[in-house]
Amino acid sequence: MRAAGALSRAQRHAPIRTVVAGVAAILVASAALVGCSVQPEPVDPPAPTATTPPTAAPEPTQEPSEPSWERFEDPRLPHSFEIPPGWTVVDLGGDAEIRAFQFGVVNAAGEQLLTFASRVQGLGGACRDLPELSIEEADTRSVELPGYVAATDSPAPLVAPRVVYRVSEVNGGALASLSLSDDTPPEACMYYNLLHTEGGLAMFATQLQVDSFDPAASPWLFGSVEEAREYANTAEYEQLVRVLSSLSFAE
Repeated sequence: MRAAGALSRAQRHAPIRTVVAGVAAILVASAALVGCSVQPEPVDPPAPTATTPPTAAPEPTQEPSEPSWERFEDPRLPHSFEIPPGWTVVDLGGDAEIRAFQFGVVNAAGEQLLTFASRVQGLGGACRDLPELSIEEADTRSVELPGYVAATDSPAPLVAPRVVYRVSEVNGGALASLSLSDDTPPEACMYYNLLHTEGGLAMFATQLQVDSFDPAASPWLFGSVEEAREYANTAEYEQLVRVLSSLSFAE
């Protein structure tokens, strides 16, 4: 006796036969389709694409360079120094016999701001009742001067050469001077801006002598001490410092 719900052997395998028959039908149909398929037309290869040659990168724009400083030289002297672009040096004369010459350093506006002199002579004078100058060293810069050799017979003690900016209060304002100096002048009615070298006295400064005789006649009279100090913060002042610092005594 077969239990209720149990499938007979034929019933269990009937679906398998159905599936097999179905698969066979699909294979036959596929074979028929393959035999009747249309061959594809040959396709032309795509035309080559035109290529654009690479564009050269633009060259970087060069910034204009600043004009360089020039070194002034004179065949009669071993000394030389630099000046800014647009500045000139004028010959102020001298004595070729003792190799004493003077040159003025003139800026682009035509103003003589510095004087260089070799073999300075003829110094001296008396103060009498002239007011004494109180000297303030408002600014100093150490320098190396090629070829400089200090004099061994200087009557006053010498110090290392330096650029020094001196300010003195006077009636009506303040007198100033900028120079190369290797001494510290005492307070008196006057002082000189000098370098004491083995080859004699040399001067490279805004002026050789500063005195209290007639301050109003000096082009380096400022309205006040503070105004004179402020000049040391200007671009022109820095240019003058560089000119002075460039002095060479070497051939």
